[in-house]
Amino acid sequence: MTERDEIRRALAPLHASGDTLEEVLEMIDRENGKKYARAGRNTMRTALIAAALVLALSVTAYAVGEYTGFFDTVFGDESLAGWDPEHVTLTDENGNIWKEYDLPGQERASVDAEAAQALVGEETATVGKSVKVEDVTFTVEDIVMDANGMGVLTYTMEDPNGFPGAEFTETGGMIPDPTVAGSLRTADLYFADENGQQTEFLDSYDFVAAGGTDTKKTVVKYFAPFAGLAEADSLKLTFRVVKDPDATLAADEVAEGGVIFPLSQAVAVTPLSGPEGWSADISPVGLQIVPPEGDPYGENYWFDELIIHMTDGSEYVLEQTDPYMNNTTVGCYGENGKTNVTFNRIIDPAQVQSVTALGKGVGYQDESGQAVAHEDAWVEVESKLVGDMWTSGDELQPGLTEVDDTLDLTFTK
Repeated sequence: MTERDEIRRALAPLHASGDTLEEVLEMIDRENGKKYARAGRNTMRTALIAAALVLALSVTAYAVGEYTGFFDTVFGDESLAGWDPEHVTLTDENGNIWKEYDLPGQERASVDAEAAQALVGEETATVGKSVKVEDVTFTVEDIVMDANGMGVLTYTMEDPNGFPGAEFTETGGMIPDPTVAGSLRTADLYFADENGQQTEFLDSYDFVAAGGTDTKKTVVKYFAPFAGLAEADSLKLTFRVVKDPDATLAADEVAEGGVIFPLSQAVAVTPLSGPEGWSADISPVGLQIVPPEGDPYGENYWFDELIIHMTDGSEYVLEQTDPYMNNTTVGCYGENGKTNVTFNRIIDPAQVQSVTALGKGVGYQDESGQAVAHEDAWVEVESKLVGDMWTSGDELQPGLTEVDDTLDLTFTK
């Protein structure tokens, strides 16, 4: 069940109006994919019929083309002009506050499509292959990806029935209705092996570009990996459409394949050095932060502020708390504690002066105040039932305490 489906269900007993529901779902769509997430995903509880395409593309199959239209779509869409931070209060039918939370604002920057072409035009590929799932025809258009597996692609979807049950928001959101046959169109991205079999799920964020029709839409998908590229031979894009809303997962009929994007076509990354063993890679489309060898925080760290400082004195704020802003499109933890984020604009790494990162990491120390590595701080114990819940099976070593370490990092070339 997707987060939006969960919200639909959660709001049902509160008798939220249609306008309230649409507003909440739209805000969730804004935020979807922009928060750091662990590897894993929700499982659909409706029966889906899935189909996918295998597009074997060799290095020689690519030719350098003109992709200014692609860059305008993925980085310059006028329907995503940005918005201010927002405090949200949800109330029940009696006016009682049910939940409060803050949503970050977002800033958009105009794209210089010609400059983008010069930066990554050679690595951008046109796929141009289609697959039909039920009555919907999906066509993968263009894709660009950096050497760490972060990137963006576009695909179109055409439905002569007019996308039954789907709601399209002004900020590019598509809210499907899993109770309607022919609805709940999704495009899940995976790494795949040499046989086209999916290996690892990638985090991604989709928005519907402006300018579509009632029967045809262009979708932009930003993506970032949980796992690295070492074992991957391709990308696999799987489309799903609800066939029978009352069926179970056991009744799924699945046909699968993969979209192949040779790693040799990846955009090069620029390495950055940080303090105390930290490092980073930056590309025109994404940033990867790498913790010291062994990851002393066991992925238990986060950044409240990420800012790219340019040589001309300007800044690209990826994240900050005051004001609350998030100008990333996808953020996730990758293998070995790496932090991966994709941009909502394209940048020139040659013009980057530095990257600053402020945050916290949860460390451990013994009774004498000496730091203890994460892998040495925990001991595996037998899981046990406490109340109606099972414990995790890991306990902190006796005599150790958790300590919040302030992370104040600067990365330079």
